[in-house]
Amino acid sequence: MKKIATGCIILLTLFSCKKEISTTPNNGTVPRTVTEIDYYVNGSSGNDANTGTSSAHPLKTIQAALNKTTEGGYSTIYVAGGTYGERLVWPHSGADEGERITLTNYNGGTVILDGSLTTGSTQNAMIEVSSKSYLTIENINIVNNIRNDAYGIYIHGSGTFVDVTDCKIHNIGWTTDSTAVPTSTQNAHPFLLIGSTTASYNEVYVGSNEIYSCNTGYSEALTMNGNVEVFLIELNTVHHIRNIGIDVAGHYSWTGAPAASNYVRDGNIKYNTVYNCVSNVATNGGIYADGASYVNIEGNICHDNYAGITVGCENNGFTAEHIRVSSNFVYNNKDAGIIIGSNQASSKVTYSSVNNNTFFKNFTNGGYGGEISMQNTDHLSIRSNIIQSASNVVVIALLGYTSTNLSMDYNRYYTLSGSSGTITFDWGGINGGGYYSLATFQSGTGLDANSTYGTPSFVNSTLATLNLHLTSGSACVNAGYPSYVVDTNDDETDVDQQNRVQNSRIDIGADETSY
Repeated sequence: MKKIATGCIILLTLFSCKKEISTTPNNGTVPRTVTEIDYYVNGSSGNDANTGTSSAHPLKTIQAALNKTTEGGYSTIYVAGGTYGERLVWPHSGADEGERITLTNYNGGTVILDGSLTTGSTQNAMIEVSSKSYLTIENINIVNNIRNDAYGIYIHGSGTFVDVTDCKIHNIGWTTDSTAVPTSTQNAHPFLLIGSTTASYNEVYVGSNEIYSCNTGYSEALTMNGNVEVFLIELNTVHHIRNIGIDVAGHYSWTGAPAASNYVRDGNIKYNTVYNCVSNVATNGGIYADGASYVNIEGNICHDNYAGITVGCENNGFTAEHIRVSSNFVYNNKDAGIIIGSNQASSKVTYSSVNNNTFFKNFTNGGYGGEISMQNTDHLSIRSNIIQSASNVVVIALLGYTSTNLSMDYNRYYTLSGSSGTITFDWGGINGGGYYSLATFQSGTGLDANSTYGTPSFVNSTLATLNLHLTSGSACVNAGYPSYVVDTNDDETDVDQQNRVQNSRIDIGADETSY
């Protein structure tokens, strides 16, 4: 049972905020003057007949305030703390990147959009945005939307400069029964952004939100799909989801985007914490790049999901390419730490890398499985990772798939047995198949020539008090790939957002030390 605050904050009288700003359109031609007009909402004391331009005369509903904004306008809507039984439609775009239409809370109050108070509405989304630009949604809680195809925030069409920050979204589900097994038509979407036209959605920022306790069926918690480019998903906490936590995808015809641009690209998934995202239908990742391209999955903490991170392409005949998975802590997941490669016969994950991650005691379901599982890949690099298995299996090239132009080196392995002789590389159909110890793997495949076996020397390797940072005496310090070049274009850092290379050479694993 969730307790929901229903009180409101008594608003102090403020001057109406009207400010004239001279700005130049994006094409750099005729300057124009934009007047900022802010609106105030108070569900207890407001009246939609008011002007709403001062806290002394607030509006009652958020939708009334949104409707008072103008196309190409510049407004902030300040909402007093309380519970609002509304489903919102965003009517207008803001003026420019710095002159937006913003929906936020007033004076630190807790603003709750409660779907249980709006069950008579046919609108499935609590907030729906269709082809709008220059907007911000911040410090809004969205709860209790239970129906098939329920949405928390649903953004679709095309647009630019959209921010969603510091929101909490929970109890969004296709059903309240968390044990129910969904079909492919039973879905819920806490956050969904779809680029569905020939023009993209771009310059999208989703940061510092919490999405949790959602029964998403065949869908995901935080999703971008279709024609979406230039995005940053960072510092979010996503947990207790009945499927994938964070998903960037492509090549699904239902989005409506043209085939040539129907995929998410040119973005970053950074410094998120994703845990307890477990489907009761199929293997799912905490973070998933599915048919996306030029995406960095960096500095995240993924634990207690089905699989930690997955990179693939579920649509036959396409590729996911240039996916960089780096500097992540991935531990205690039920399946592999990472599953990378397409499961489709005519698709691959290409020109991608799994570098400088720490994979620790995944595959907690037991049975046979390892830390890294590969499907169809081409030009994949696996370098400078710490790979510590709770069994003896460290890497599996799954039978029936191919990995061409594979590079593996400077990894640090450690297994349950504590013996390099019993470490297992299960090579499926590659090089005729077979099971290898580290030494036989190095000699038999030519891979991992400079990789080593031994304890990584974490600060604390006990799960209850786990600390996967390196001690000063770790053999992983200053021992990574010596020719590694930091990606300065995307501000590459380690898991703690520190410089990725210190003391002239990169460390093995997600943590870069100053030792």
